[in-house]
Amino acid sequence: MKKSNLSVVIITLNEEKNIVRALKSLRFSKKPGVLVVDAGSGDRTVAASRRLGARVLTRPWKGYADQKNWAFGKVKGDWILSLDADEELTPELAREIEKAMGEAPGDVDGYFIKRRAFFLGKWIKHCGWWPDAQLRLIRRGRGKFSNRPVHEGLEVKGRTLTLQEAMNHYTYHSVAQYLEKMERYSDLFCQNAPPKKRKFWWAYLAFMPGWLFLKMYVLKRGFLDGWRGLQVCALSSYHEAVKYRKLEQVR
Repeated sequence: MKKSNLSVVIITLNEEKNIVRALKSLRFSKKPGVLVVDAGSGDRTVAASRRLGARVLTRPWKGYADQKNWAFGKVKGDWILSLDADEELTPELAREIEKAMGEAPGDVDGYFIKRRAFFLGKWIKHCGWWPDAQLRLIRRGRGKFSNRPVHEGLEVKGRTLTLQEAMNHYTYHSVAQYLEKMERYSDLFCQNAPPKKRKFWWAYLAFMPGWLFLKMYVLKRGFLDGWRGLQVCALSSYHEAVKYRKLEQVR
């Protein structure tokens, strides 16, 4: 099996509560090169990252995709793993990543990794949150993030496969954190909403929140996740309503 070098890229802004867990989870047999690109944190994110051996570069925030693509150009590994600060690799996933890099067919440029999303401390297995596979491991120089303002997507030139092991994703530790992120994401949505949604915002406002709750709670069986599942579905529906209510003010 060919040994390939791995670079890990993490972008941060005030991630002191998460970055230590993320960096400690990088349990590879050969220590990867780790780059943290920080957007000017006011907490101890930078100090904690350096203490755990990461190289840290500071760059003003220019959007998710732009920040990550810039970071990709600063690493030298044969493969790049894009990791968010609120994510964590398991030992089993780290071993599978090493194996995948060494055995990847020549036409394979990337691997999707499934994510276990945790809400208020519990894995949400339904609501459409699992398996939430994301393209995260790519050959260097063979892919980049699409320029979407939020929920940016990684794209590669060649074929992709999906790994069997999953990472842990610690999405929201409180409802207050969800609402704070909701405000930011809904603003980004309004700034970049397509013309059709701007024109017919009232139809989306009347229909989409209720439909989203029904889809997540009933069709995606969110009710099986108990009261946390109910909260996830209700908050997602509320987020949808806020998006289109805001859109009326800016269209």
